[in-house]
Amino acid sequence: MKDSYKEVLKYGMVGVVGLGVEWISFFILSDVFHVNYIISHVLSSVLAITNNFLLNSHFTFKATDKIWKRAVSFYGVAAIGIVISTTLLPIFVKLINTSLIYVDISISQKMIQNIGKLGATGVVVIIQFFWNKYITFKKKLPESNS
Repeated sequence: MKDSYKEVLKYGMVGVVGLGVEWISFFILSDVFHVNYIISHVLSSVLAITNNFLLNSHFTFKATDKIWKRAVSFYGVAAIGIVISTTLLPIFVKLINTSLIYVDISISQKMIQNIGKLGATGVVVIIQFFWNKYITFKKKLPESNS
């Protein structure tokens, strides 16, 4: 059980680094280069996914065997995560916009998009941790000598 806590902690640390990669690239793409926020979201997610796969393989789960099989699984999970978060992002943006109208608060559209992205990211992180722990980086149990 103690190892599970360490894995969650390491996964979280990798996630924070990946989040930094994702958000910095998102801001650069959307705010500096004025790329559409959905396209910026997808591109920044791909950069973070690559970062997270490498760090989780070596640092979190120490699973460097079957690298191609694990990569396919990790990127598959990530692709599903991108679909989920890309679907949730405009929904969250619309919900936030609608909520703000009712409480008469004025926030910039960029800030609303960032808050929406944060919510979408949070939902996906939870799904991906469990998938990656129990499928992508699952360790083969030692065979017993019965």
